[in-house]
Amino acid sequence: VWLQQQRELEQRGRNGPGLRAPEQHEFRIGRIKHERVKVPRGEQILNWGVNVMRLHADRKSILEVEFIDEEGTGLGPTLEFFALVAGEFQRADLAMWLSDDSEVSVGQDMGGGEKAPGYYVLRAGGLFPAPLPQDSAVCSRVSGMFYVLGVFLAKTLQDSRLVDLPLSPAFLKLLCGGEVSGCVRESSTIVTMYSPELLEDVMTSSLLSVVSEESEEQSTYRDVPWWQGLLELEDLELVDPGRGGVLTKLQGLVTKKSQIMSDEALDDDTKAEMINSLELDGCPVEDLGLTFQYSPSSAVYGYQTVDIKPGCGEEAVTIHNLEEYIDRSLDWVFVRGVRQQLDALRQGFNTVFPLDKLGAFTPNEVRTMLCGDQDAVFTREEIKA
Repeated sequence: VWLQQQRELEQRGRNGPGLRAPEQHEFRIGRIKHERVKVPRGEQILNWGVNVMRLHADRKSILEVEFIDEEGTGLGPTLEFFALVAGEFQRADLAMWLSDDSEVSVGQDMGGGEKAPGYYVLRAGGLFPAPLPQDSAVCSRVSGMFYVLGVFLAKTLQDSRLVDLPLSPAFLKLLCGGEVSGCVRESSTIVTMYSPELLEDVMTSSLLSVVSEESEEQSTYRDVPWWQGLLELEDLELVDPGRGGVLTKLQGLVTKKSQIMSDEALDDDTKAEMINSLELDGCPVEDLGLTFQYSPSSAVYGYQTVDIKPGCGEEAVTIHNLEEYIDRSLDWVFVRGVRQQLDALRQGFNTVFPLDKLGAFTPNEVRTMLCGDQDAVFTREEIKA
């Protein structure tokens, strides 16, 4: 606004006192409203962050934070507040993220002073939601935290802040709908349903529009998670290397079993003998002691086991039901065990702006928008400049 006023004064000076300025259309853009809140610094910073995010979720103004009894205002304290809250979200005792009690960690300082080893979740593959029994009190509490996390991530993007929150590639894939946007996949599916001759018809665009609207209406009533099918076994290897590595080896046995079954040169008896002789690192599948139960890797989640096959948790895993065991394990970790958490995350995010808007970006691009370029490479000339 000040620049526009200065330009008007210069224009009047060039035209002279007796000349009338030529008529022209000018558009003035007002400043985006800023709202400032004051919070105390200390151990309760996460609680204050939760309250601020809940209060400010549906407001389009830019959030500015000032610490009580401190003189600093503006961008510096605001960035520090976002950084401190991002660090608190990584606390292991929140039971939000996959973690392993057996992992050896070191003390870490996220801005609030150095904490003891194990205080924060630090994993090479990044942060990913921990599967929890959906009817448990822990899951209800954690879902509330994921709602706030959704608001926090959306406000970070809306206000152009950067936070040090090491989200896993699998989690980022959920945020942006996979490597390819969900809307792009749906539109390509609709197009391939029709012949090239029909697509060339002048009425095709109208037809596709109607089909698209109908498909959206139908999808509203389907009880299918919005992230269904985005994550695979390879993603589990990154977020949970121990469990993912075992399942990958078991998947290798499934592949060998399928090859044996599809070999037409073998008779049924030979196939059965070869399948029963399949072993994992020299051990038959039946001797691994696996059942259709999931045991968490940390005691912080408040449960010891959960049946991934309802009513049949004690059923032993054999070479003959190995495929079902792998599928049900992935379904628990990526779908059934995290459903409330991810629904709450989406709900919180949508309070600020629609999560679907991130479908235009790749996971790496979303990471850059949230955390900046974490692997920046500088040339000699850039450093000297």
